[in-house]
Amino acid sequence: MKRPFVSIVIPTYNRAGKLRETLESLTSQSYPKNRYEIIVVDDGSTDRTEDAVGGFKREFRNLKYLRQQNKGPAAARNFGIKEGRGEIIAFTDDDCIVPKDWVDELVAAYERNPEVAGVGGYLEASGELLKRNIFAQYESYEARVVYGLGDEELIGGENVPGMGTANVSFKKKILEEVGGFDDFFRIAAGEDMDLKKRIAERGYKFAYIPLKVTHIQDYDFNRFLKQSWVRGVGSKYFDRKYGRRTALESLAKILFWPAILIYLILESPLDARHVKMSAVRVVRMFVSSVARLIGG
Repeated sequence: MKRPFVSIVIPTYNRAGKLRETLESLTSQSYPKNRYEIIVVDDGSTDRTEDAVGGFKREFRNLKYLRQQNKGPAAARNFGIKEGRGEIIAFTDDDCIVPKDWVDELVAAYERNPEVAGVGGYLEASGELLKRNIFAQYESYEARVVYGLGDEELIGGENVPGMGTANVSFKKKILEEVGGFDDFFRIAAGEDMDLKKRIAERGYKFAYIPLKVTHIQDYDFNRFLKQSWVRGVGSKYFDRKYGRRTALESLAKILFWPAILIYLILESPLDARHVKMSAVRVVRMFVSSVARLIGG
C-alpha cells in the first residue's frame, strides 16, 4: 500500500542553532524519503537561519525554505500549510528533536483510526535533564498530571489531551476547512488550542498517542518566567476571541496565591516531589495571571 505523503511544517525565528538539531532528526526519519517533505518557514529571522537550512537542502531533496516578514508562528504555519503537498500536515517546533519513527507513528495512528482529524503526542525534556532540572521536571509534571498526557492511546473530541504544535499532525483538508490557524494569535501560545477547539466544534475527533518529542529549550528560570508570561498573554487573546471574562479569576489567583499553594500542597503533603512541583506551579500561575491581566 502506498504511504500517504506528509508535509512537516516548522515555523522558526532566530534559533538557527537549535533548528539544526531539529532538522537532523527530521531528515533521518524511517518513513520513506520520497513520501514526506520538510517546510521551514522563517518568520523574519535576523540570524543565520537560511544558512542552517541550506546545509540540509543539499542532503534532503524534499526540503523547502520559505521566508516571511515577522507575523508570528500561527501565520508562519499557515504559510507552510498553503505550500505543503501532503495530505497530512505535521508540526513541530524549532527547539524539538523528533524520534526516528515519528512520521511512521503518526501515520500508523491515522491508519488505525481513519475517522480522526488529527494525531498528536507529548513534549518532554531528555531523560538526563529530567533527572536534575526542576523546570524540565515541572514541564513533564504539568503535561502528565495537570493535562493528562499519559501512556495510553486516547480517541475523542476537545477533551482529548495534547494536540500542541510541538508534536501534532492534521489532515490537510480539515485544516483548509477551518481556515488553518488564527493569526490573531501573534505569539506562541493559545493558537494551537484555538485550532483544536474549532476543529472539535465541527464534530471531528482526535487521537492522542504516547509518542514523545524531546524539548531542547533552555531550562532555566528566565526561560520559565518568559514562557509563563507568554502563556498568560495567549490566554488573554483566547479570552478576547471567545468573549470570556476572566479578570476576577486572574486577580484572585494573584492575591490569594499563598492559599492556593497551601491547598495544592495539602493534596499530598508527604510527597516531596508533589510539594516541589506545586510550588513551581503556583509561580507559573502567578506570572501567567499577571500577564492575562496586563499583558498583550
